[in-house]
Amino acid sequence: MNILIAHLRRALAVAAVVMGAVLAPASAQELPMFDKPVHIGVLLPELKPEAGPFWAEIAKAAREGTIATEEDFAFNAELVGMDFKVLTETPVRGDVAAAAQRLVDAGAFAIMGGYTNAETRALGAWAEQKGIPFLNIGASADILRNEQCFATTFHLEPSAAMYLDSIVGWYVRSGLRQWYFVVEDSDEGRAQYERVRWSMNERHFGAREVGRMYLAPGRAGGANLAAAVRRANADVVILLQSAADQLVALKDLETGGVPGTVQVTGYPHTEAQTRAFYEASRAVAPTLGVGHRAAAWEATIDAYGAREYNARYRERWGVPMEATAWAIYHAMRAFYEAAFFNQGKTDPKSVMNYMMNPGSVFDLHKGVATSFRPWDRQQRQSLYLIKVNSADRATSKLAQALLVGELPAIYMPGTDLVERLDQIGDLANRSRCRKPTPLR
Repeated sequence: MNILIAHLRRALAVAAVVMGAVLAPASAQELPMFDKPVHIGVLLPELKPEAGPFWAEIAKAAREGTIATEEDFAFNAELVGMDFKVLTETPVRGDVAAAAQRLVDAGAFAIMGGYTNAETRALGAWAEQKGIPFLNIGASADILRNEQCFATTFHLEPSAAMYLDSIVGWYVRSGLRQWYFVVEDSDEGRAQYERVRWSMNERHFGAREVGRMYLAPGRAGGANLAAAVRRANADVVILLQSAADQLVALKDLETGGVPGTVQVTGYPHTEAQTRAFYEASRAVAPTLGVGHRAAAWEATIDAYGAREYNARYRERWGVPMEATAWAIYHAMRAFYEAAFFNQGKTDPKSVMNYMMNPGSVFDLHKGVATSFRPWDRQQRQSLYLIKVNSADRATSKLAQALLVGELPAIYMPGTDLVERLDQIGDLANRSRCRKPTPLR
């Protein structure tokens, strides 16, 4: 009986794709004939013990998310007679291009992966050379959407600009005016700082910088950082550092006597969107480490069909769905639908044209159908703001965090949805991507 119930739930969960064929335009109403296999390649994170516990959480979520996703879509494909298969590879000694090539050699028509900026840059270059559609699911650096963009790369992972616009909008609207920055002394840290300052100056007004400190990766600010924040009389401290360095800064601020009225947040690297990070944040700084953070996904979302989606994952694995597992599901869905609604065509031109067509929309379980921006192939979407729960509220892994908001507010009356979603992230007039988009 339990097995039957599980199959029924899975059928209901994935039937939306099949039902979409009934609701699609007339040219796509008939179910396609799949004369070719639909095989999608997933690159899994390489296990790197030296990368720490947060990387291990990402690797675990990627593997579990891939299995759960394949179970859903394989059942769906069987209903329509599609030869569907998920192919997986794990890089060896960081060689992501070789792992991607193995997936293509095994029959994958498209590749998804990329868990760091360096990995995604290498995969983008490889995919452009081979003419293979590639969907980035874990790297947020704006440079990957601009100077280092590639013609066949799409981005499901929100951009740094989207994350930073959301953070600035949230704190400015909360009435916090005095901002202090802790910036990683690296190209990426400085790029994040420049982008957040642009957002403060051009999109959200009323806040001002009262100080900043540059720190090399792995270097602690110690008592000097806490003293500088206190002297600046800051309302908000923004940590533009790696996940591990954010924890060090949080501890330094708390032990250095920064008052609990100061709000502290950090850049939402994928590692910093895990339950393990939220727990560590509270552990090192019980007062300052329970603030608000931006996230691409939150396991406590209870709307937009995400309730069943999150519940199914918890039932399957016994843990909350992390952002990495969410990204794998929806990257898979984008490629699956590109084949399904293209009459089974999986050649690169057909797939990329479908993904870039303004009439193609993708459901991310965020309440509205979204699309890819033509100038940088970034997927439009709203983001979430969560609060790390205090110790008395964190009674389970799911309860490590609480959903408190969504940006932008997608249901504002009288607003075009695309214009609304484009309130976070870079518009075409700021794009420095010079790669041509696929054309029909």
